[in-house]
Amino acid sequence: MNDQEKILKVVSSFYDKAKTDILIGYHFRNILDFDEHIPRIASFWEIQLLGVASSKVDQPFDVMNAHIPLSIKRGELGRWLLLFRMTLDEQAHELGDMKDKWLEKLVFFEGVFIRSFGL
Repeated sequence: MNDQEKILKVVSSFYDKAKTDILIGYHFRNILDFDEHIPRIASFWEIQLLGVASSKVDQPFDVMNAHIPLSIKRGELGRWLLLFRMTLDEQAHELGDMKDKWLEKLVFFEGVFIRSFGL
């Protein structure tokens, strides 16, 4: 499995959990075309982890503005992080060193969300 396939697998697995989660699932269930959005999310993570996306991204990523309408709460961010880390732990063997890179990025984005949204 190449790195892009690993990233897509993590993203898909994480959002399978997140969509049904009692605390944060409602955010994802309200997006009608969410499953079609998964490859774009995977491309975002490819750029974060590998420095380049394997497929052309039509629109630039505007992560912070895309999340403003969600009115994310501190506990929801914590739950998102917990589920993401659980997913990475489940796939740690396949991910190898990429898991550490991913964990570093999660810490970075946690800080960005806390600062940007005053959580």
